[in-house]
Amino acid sequence: MNGLDVRSSLSSYGDPRHSASYGASQPPPTGLLMNGYRDASGPQQPLGKSQFNPLNTNLPRNSAVLHTHDPVAMYLLTETAMSDSTHYEILSLEEVEGLKKEQKFVNSRLNAAKRKLALETKLRDAAMSLSRLYTPKSPSFNGREDPEASSPRSQRSLLGHNETTMDKTDEELALSTRKCEELSQEIWDLERRLQQVNSRLLEHTAGILQMTHKGLKKNLKNNVPHTPESLSSHHTRDSIDGFDDRSFYKPSGHLEEHTGQGLHGLGLEAVQDTEKRLEYLSGRVYDLILQSNSAGELEPVPQPPPGATPTAAMEAYVAYIENALESLSAHPAGSQSQTRSLDDESGQQLGELNARLHQIVQQSGMPGAQTLPPPPDSSSADQTEHFSYLHAGLNGLEDRLEKLFEQKSILTTQIQQQRELNSKSDAERDAHIADLMQQLAHVRKDLEFSENEGQRTRDDLEDAMNQVATLQKELADHQEKHVMEDTSKALTTEQEARARAEAEVERLEKVLEDLKREQDAQAQAHEARAHAESEVARLEAHIGEIQSHHDARLEELTTARSAAESETTRLQAALEQHQSEATQLQAALEQHQSEATRLQAVLDQHGEEADSKSRALTEAHLEQLQSQADAHTEELTALRSKTDGEITRLQEIIDELQSTANNQAEATEARQHAEQQILELRTTLQQTRNEADAQVKEALDARAQAESEVARLEESLAQFRVSVEAQLKEATDARIDAENEVARLETVLSQLRADVEALEARVTEVTVARAEAENNSSRLQAELREMEGEVVRAQTELTMAKAELDGAYGSRAQRAADIAANPAIQREFDELNTRNLELAEELAALKAGKPGGDLQHRVDLLERELRDTVDDYEVMTKASIEFEKEREQFEGVIDTLRDRCEQLETQLNEERINWMGSGRDGHETTSTMVLKNEFKKMMRDTRSENLKIRKAEHDERRRLEAQIRNLNKDIANLTGKPPLGQPVVTA
Repeated sequence: MNGLDVRSSLSSYGDPRHSASYGASQPPPTGLLMNGYRDASGPQQPLGKSQFNPLNTNLPRNSAVLHTHDPVAMYLLTETAMSDSTHYEILSLEEVEGLKKEQKFVNSRLNAAKRKLALETKLRDAAMSLSRLYTPKSPSFNGREDPEASSPRSQRSLLGHNETTMDKTDEELALSTRKCEELSQEIWDLERRLQQVNSRLLEHTAGILQMTHKGLKKNLKNNVPHTPESLSSHHTRDSIDGFDDRSFYKPSGHLEEHTGQGLHGLGLEAVQDTEKRLEYLSGRVYDLILQSNSAGELEPVPQPPPGATPTAAMEAYVAYIENALESLSAHPAGSQSQTRSLDDESGQQLGELNARLHQIVQQSGMPGAQTLPPPPDSSSADQTEHFSYLHAGLNGLEDRLEKLFEQKSILTTQIQQQRELNSKSDAERDAHIADLMQQLAHVRKDLEFSENEGQRTRDDLEDAMNQVATLQKELADHQEKHVMEDTSKALTTEQEARARAEAEVERLEKVLEDLKREQDAQAQAHEARAHAESEVARLEAHIGEIQSHHDARLEELTTARSAAESETTRLQAALEQHQSEATQLQAALEQHQSEATRLQAVLDQHGEEADSKSRALTEAHLEQLQSQADAHTEELTALRSKTDGEITRLQEIIDELQSTANNQAEATEARQHAEQQILELRTTLQQTRNEADAQVKEALDARAQAESEVARLEESLAQFRVSVEAQLKEATDARIDAENEVARLETVLSQLRADVEALEARVTEVTVARAEAENNSSRLQAELREMEGEVVRAQTELTMAKAELDGAYGSRAQRAADIAANPAIQREFDELNTRNLELAEELAALKAGKPGGDLQHRVDLLERELRDTVDDYEVMTKASIEFEKEREQFEGVIDTLRDRCEQLETQLNEERINWMGSGRDGHETTSTMVLKNEFKKMMRDTRSENLKIRKAEHDERRRLEAQIRNLNKDIANLTGKPPLGQPVVTA
């Protein structure tokens, strides 16, 4: 068993000291989980900086700032980390990949669960609001107890007192709460699992670093190691800051550090450094020409003017070097001394250059790139192998730079998209909160208005009931008072009048009850109208939201188009750069070929002194290059890598000139090798050109396709905007009509209230007239009884007078004779007969007359007035029915608009989903699929909710129609007329 197996067996998962951290633990209560995950859908806080970063001022520190240049502190931290990570588990490559996949999968599920929790939380809050709306109100109003508050009829909520609706609302609230609890539990489990996976990956990383750590090595020259082995353990402050809490591995430093002004400053520094090197090489070439005694035909090194740009100076130096090389090729001379020693030195120099190239590739490597093999040995390999290795290393550097640029563009695009998504989600959440607050304000206003209306209606009903009770009490008293007086015709007439009055009172009570039911129906109609207005407002808000979303969509398309144009411009610039590099490579090939032709001339012109001077200059130049490379290794960029390649190529040419100057015998073989390299480079150049042409063609095709897609989307957006504006105009007109109709209905309602008040005043007048009629009837009956007593008394007196006359004056014949004999007695007797006749006539007139004629007249007058009132009420009922028909028409228009809006929403969602899928190569990410599924589910829920609301409105409308039919039947039964809407048959 090796050391790795021992360490794997002694992992943290088998160590009892660490088993507690991954044991099964009980989850917290669901209430705490739901409160903790309440803000899961809000914008996430940025992860910020590392905790050990001294620039992070957000986190309080209770210790001194870490200095990475302190060897003692770094040594202590390193030893502590090494000892702490001794028993960490070392995983295999398959296990690491599996854990990473699981980490991505758990992350995607966690994000999806959090989004679902946000949606369910909103649904639960809406259900809670509905439940509060359906909850019955308190039975007291304005601090006083309602006498009918204990009845079920008085306990009325804002949306009615339907028990089925309340139970359904409670069930929806319980279901939403249960779903929220389940999602909170699922999120907690996923977070626990993600924490375990992260811990295993971190422990594996720490264990690998502990195994491969070689200790802190130092170098006296800039503290930079020179061997590849020491490069793997060399860390600077930037590399330490790279391991933060956002990922498990070190991110690319070039993508995080060299942005903005940093890139511009670094590129300018690299250009100036290249200019200095070209100036140095020009001076060196001039010295070589001086040594070859051919300087008479070559000018000195050019000096750029003070205001010249670095690019112009570099071009001047390159032209001077080309002229110098042509001059060297034009003056051949030779010397064949010390060829073998120069060849060895050149091979050693090439080996050092290859080693430096390997160091650069290893230090600037990135995950997934092809690893450069170690350089060939300078003692055993020839120059061809060194050149091949150098060429492969330069190609690898170019590929890595291209990959880095691609990664940078991808990361920039992702960051922009994330920012846009965050801003869009913030705007949608703010709009939703504003809508909810507006709806809450409307509901509160409607609640206050309904309470005031209910209070006024109850007061009116109490007054009417008090009046009816008073009338009933008076009728009962009057009936008890006159129960035994039924012997005369006047009494019979009075009873008939009383019966008719009682019938009228009962009919008036029924009319009052009908008015009460009508007021309830009007209140319900008002609630339905308020609901319709709120629905219209919600539709207008939704249309505004759709329009804002379309504006944002248009802005996104414009941004994408500008990004595509900038990407096309960048590709064109890259193509031009590749073409310029190809041109430079062609010029370099030509120079190499010319140098191969002048090898014989260079061999004849170089001597021992030139060899020693050139060797000293070469060694000094190599030392300078080595120090500069060691000082600027970490600041390598794309421009510097290309310029370093050019300088390395020139250095190879100069070294090859120096090596071939002392070896004329190998000139033919080197020339053949150079020709072979020229052919290879030409082939590579042709392939590069073909690839560049293909890339340009693809870029142009992609640009044309993107422009056509943008034009199509703009056209579709314009059409959709026109249709939305037309529908918005229709909805606005419908709203104006509805407002006018509401104003008209309010006017009708005020008229109804005035009529009700007039009817109440008439009822009061009828009550007063009835009381006056009863008083008159009592008075007439008293007078009748007095007259009857007078008649009886007069008859008694007459009989007694007759008897006295018969007893005093004898028989009638004797009295007649006496009377005839006495005219005074005859005259008195005539007066008495006349008085008797008058009294008899008055008595007959009293008996034959109708003492209740005035009362009957008043009753008839009241009947006519009540009949007119009933006719007015029938007219108002007809107007109410017409209003119901118009309301049904408006509801049909609103339903049509709502269906149209739903269709538009469906089309918009499908178009949005199609647009989300465009621009991809067929492989969609998991997050996109989750977003699509969540969006489809949310739209299905919205449509089902709209269907429920529409069904409730239809039920309410049917209930109101049934109440109207019942009212018509009651009116027909009371008045004896057919219901409204049927023909009236007249006699």
